[in-house]
Amino acid sequence: MEDTTLQIIEPPTASEASEEQTPEEPIKSDQINGVMVLTLLDKIIGAVDQIQLTQTQLEERQQEMDSAVTSIQGELTKLTKAHTTTSNTVNKMLEKVRKVSVNVKTVRQNLEKQAGQIKKLEANEAELLKRRNFKVMIYQLLRIKMQRFISLLFWTTRQTRDTRYYIKPATAIFKQGS
Repeated sequence: MEDTTLQIIEPPTASEASEEQTPEEPIKSDQINGVMVLTLLDKIIGAVDQIQLTQTQLEERQQEMDSAVTSIQGELTKLTKAHTTTSNTVNKMLEKVRKVSVNVKTVRQNLEKQAGQIKKLEANEAELLKRRNFKVMIYQLLRIKMQRFISLLFWTTRQTRDTRYYIKPATAIFKQGS
């Protein structure tokens, strides 16, 4: 930057002017004042030019800063939207995890109860086997025989419908005491 300080030049006094004057060129105070004004105007023009140049540079920087700020605001808006979306997704996932956790705890409790019941049943089964109590087997055999008998009875009933014979219901066959 140029030195833009203004210097005021005082017009020379009459005694100084008389000493410096040469007989060939008389210096008039109007000429001195004109030179001073031109010098001051030149310095003022230089200062104004420098100010205008600085002002232009500052305006360019301001525009760059404005565009950078606008870009940053846009990126922040995108980031905020992404953060909101991520936050909502995470909240949904956490809620699902909580539900799954509750379900897992419930299933675990049910499995523990069932394991206890199975242990009791195994103990009871072992006790029954020790006593050689086979009532369960007898019941299953009776049930199988009863199913065969009923299916045979229904088959016979279907066959007899074609020939117009009537067979008494199965309940009449099983009388108490026989």
